Amino acid sequence: MSVPLIDSNNRFSNCHPYAEVPAWMSGFLYHVLNPRQVSIYLYLTMLACESNVCHPTTKQIRNDLRLSSLSIVFGAISALERYGFLLRERRKLTELNSRRNVYQRPSCEFTVLRLLDLGKIDGYLRPISGTVNEVSEDSRRLKDEWLRQALGTSYAVYSAAPDESKAAVLSRLLRKLQDPEADGAS
Repeated sequence: MSVPLIDSNNRFSNCHPYAEVPAWMSGFLYHVLNPRQVSIYLYLTMLACESNVCHPTTKQIRNDLRLSSLSIVFGAISALERYGFLLRERRKLTELNSRRNVYQRPSCEFTVLRLLDLGKIDGYLRPISGTVNEVSEDSRRLKDEWLRQALGTSYAVYSAAPDESKAAVLSRLLRKLQDPEADGAS
């Protein structure tokens, strides 16, 4: 469905690079993460842009987002890392002559697999939060397109799986994609 522009002279076209978050993630992103975690995730995503890597200090994050304490930043980053939305590594950055955390946005497959393992989403990529989660038809379509692309020919196996085993099947297929040699061990 195409919606006409409000103002055809006011297009978002020359503001690159800009942060991209898969639209289909909206089905669980706002139910798995709290608002502070979402804001820090989006902030780091904006800083990382095309490289998917950034290295702001925790003080910079706190100041830019106007958070009241560093413990809020530390807690949110720990949750983002635990839930698979973020990879973090302490590194010496020679160009800055300092040691600091480097943050990387992982693949969608990594994030989905982590959330499945933690029991935060089900096999349909819906949050397991006890709340009704209505997503748009566009979001469902985009999620299905991503699953088809990510799983390739294995999508048929996922699609044919019964509801009660979809999460386990998806988890196994995503693990196989991450490490094809490990499939025989499962």
